Amino acid sequence: MKKSPQADPAADGPVSLAPYSNLLKFGFFNATTWMIGLGTPLVLLAGQLGASSFEVGMAYAFVFLLLPVQIIATATLPRFGYKRQVIFGWASRGIFLLIPLGIVWMAPAAPQRWMVYALIASAFFFSLFRAMGSCGVMPLIYATLPESVRGRYFSTDQAVTGISGILTLLFCSLLFRYLPIYQAFFWQYLYAIAGVFFTIYFLSKVKDPPKPKETSLRRIFSETPKICLRSSPFRQYLVFMIASAVMGTAFVPLKAYYLKVDAGVGVDLILTYTAIQYAGAIIGTLFMRGRIDQIGVKPVFRVSLVLSLGISAFWYFLVTGHQLLLLFLPLAYFCFGIAASLWITAHLKYLPRVCDDEQQALHVSVHSAVVGLIGGLAPIAWGFLVKIPGGLPGVQPDRFGLYFLGLLGVQLGLLFYVPWLTSEHRERPSIQTGANLLRPFRYIGQLINFLPSGPTKGTKETTLPK
Repeated sequence: MKKSPQADPAADGPVSLAPYSNLLKFGFFNATTWMIGLGTPLVLLAGQLGASSFEVGMAYAFVFLLLPVQIIATATLPRFGYKRQVIFGWASRGIFLLIPLGIVWMAPAAPQRWMVYALIASAFFFSLFRAMGSCGVMPLIYATLPESVRGRYFSTDQAVTGISGILTLLFCSLLFRYLPIYQAFFWQYLYAIAGVFFTIYFLSKVKDPPKPKETSLRRIFSETPKICLRSSPFRQYLVFMIASAVMGTAFVPLKAYYLKVDAGVGVDLILTYTAIQYAGAIIGTLFMRGRIDQIGVKPVFRVSLVLSLGISAFWYFLVTGHQLLLLFLPLAYFCFGIAASLWITAHLKYLPRVCDDEQQALHVSVHSAVVGLIGGLAPIAWGFLVKIPGGLPGVQPDRFGLYFLGLLGVQLGLLFYVPWLTSEHRERPSIQTGANLLRPFRYIGQLINFLPSGPTKGTKETTLPK
């Protein structure tokens, strides 16, 4: 991605973020929409309607499986521009929130199978149009912000979206505590739809930067196999992250589904625990952000994996019959938030180190696409393996326990492998993105948007934005 040609108003000193407040407001309300449309509330509604673990995994995985659409959609950015394409994608995805809104409005005492299928279809089309619009979000932000204010902007954006996420979950939790379940779902989705309108409103007030040059999609698809198969630190780290994603992406939806359907935990409590998880993520990021350069990336990876091992062991004993551990769920969620934030912080610091000098943007995009696409298959595969025969709600405890044993094994292997990771460019700064805290692996969809524009004759491909 090429640096914005606009002048840097912060060159002579600190500049207020006030001129970019509409972008921050956009991020605040955007978090309310995707958190309900694609997060834990989606899993809980699917469980309420009688979906199997396989169907829940499918609905949750669409956001990853449609990442190739996000790459292809960059081809239309030079024609429509960043803002118009994002508004189109965000407005279109919001329409499909009307499907779950209509289902919960009917308040079915005995949900029918078509309702589950309709919910899955809504998740698919929500993710599809999200992919079409999402390809323009990060490029628009980088093209709008002067380089010297980006660090402060992204720090503020993370705080804003973190607060939005926690408030959204606590609001939904209160709804489920005091209202009948379908009424609570109804107001929850109405809240998400209101978020769509505010998101579009504030984005419409952002000045549209110049349209980008054409992205060389043919080159991206032709270079991807070469980049992934060539022996290099990049390939080594790619395999490392794939191993994590293959097991890790299934954890979030399956644990919420298990608590709702099998353990009988109230929806209000599950959402409260998720808010605690995000609080842990914020604390972990704030603590580590200024220290990772002194501590080093590999120790941060190791601390994250040690915490994750403890969390996986906790869940193994919980799903294999030790129900007393339900009392410690707030601590487990909090620790998971810390572990996830440390992992993301270390990843954003380490990934630029394994990218080629002249193809950084391409390497980051390829890495994210491959990890996201393969990781997106995990919730579907594990949801199928642990489901009860006949498509009935719930999971088989013995198979679910095996999932956590497998997760423990992978995490232990990654922990011992961390010292063997190699990199070439230790001096490079971390990648700056927004809203990394609210859902593990969500940052993958943002890193794809660092796609390079097609280099003009006589020039080299640009590196990552600083």
